[in-house]
Amino acid sequence: MGKKNDLLNQYLEKTEIFAEFCNAVIYDGQREILAQDLADAQRNYARMRRGRDGVLRSRVRERDVIKLLCRTPHFVKIAVENQDSLHFCMPLRCREYDDMELVAQFSGMKRRHRAAKDLEKGAEYLSGINKTDRLIPVITIVFYHGKEKWTAARKLTDMMDLAGLDEKMKKLVPDYQMNLVCLEDLREEHFRTGLRDLIALLKRREDKDAMGRYLADNQERLDHLDEELYDLLCAMLNLNGLRKQKEKYYNEETEDYRMCTAFREMLADSKMEGRKEGKREGIEIGEKRGEKRGEKRGEKRGEERGEKRGIALGEQRLGMLIERLSHDNRHEEILRVCADASLRQQLYLEYSI
Repeated sequence: MGKKNDLLNQYLEKTEIFAEFCNAVIYDGQREILAQDLADAQRNYARMRRGRDGVLRSRVRERDVIKLLCRTPHFVKIAVENQDSLHFCMPLRCREYDDMELVAQFSGMKRRHRAAKDLEKGAEYLSGINKTDRLIPVITIVFYHGKEKWTAARKLTDMMDLAGLDEKMKKLVPDYQMNLVCLEDLREEHFRTGLRDLIALLKRREDKDAMGRYLADNQERLDHLDEELYDLLCAMLNLNGLRKQKEKYYNEETEDYRMCTAFREMLADSKMEGRKEGKREGIEIGEKRGEKRGEKRGEKRGEERGEKRGIALGEQRLGMLIERLSHDNRHEEILRVCADASLRQQLYLEYSI
């Protein structure tokens, strides 16, 4: 995901945001986990592996976000992996993360006992830990916010061919149930922070009219965003133009950014550009038809009539294209097609318009 992933991870790293996300996913929005209950945890895991050349190399895997929930005397590690596209081996990937986390905890225990030299001979010495040692549980939540419906595996056995096994043998196959949370599973009313607007707008990203209505209904809040949330919304919603022009929407008095105003102006500009482009195309069509139909004496009159007809045809053609794109849920291309002539011609050919 690149920049999107980095910005979303950075936002979820904030303890109050992470706590709210976990409360929405685990406790249906009830404030069971508090920001002060959370602490940062190790995100990187290293594992030594020998390559084909026989040389040992360290393979490093990194979590998106992970926090330690401290509730004396109980502790649990909660991780969130952000995903914007289908991943057919996600259960295996999550299990690998969890295994590396538990192995890291176990290795730490062994090192402490080795340094203290407090293990008895026999089972304790063989195990490297004593019978009272306990690992901290780890929970991994996959947050899928992609546009396609999740059709990939949800548990480890979904990735296995179990057709040849009888029922008794199937019961012995160890499984791993992935904690998958899709965008449609989340309810906006469970959030009070900027996650509320992020979730709401991501749900509406395929419908610019619905996005516009949400922004208008929440203008007071969305016209007072901090820079981090403004950048995150622009990245996640592919509003690159608003991100590049964000200084235009900076309010020096309140020291925040006006997302609602920016979006409204963007829509107005795109519609105006669409009308201008339709007019330009119409003029070109009109000139050609005027040249063909106009005789020497009536050439000028023919061009004028052709120009007017051409303007109408050009606008009609663009309108038909926008309608087809909207019908096919290609809303992001509607804004681009008004300003990008080459893309417009390509789509005219695609739709035979």
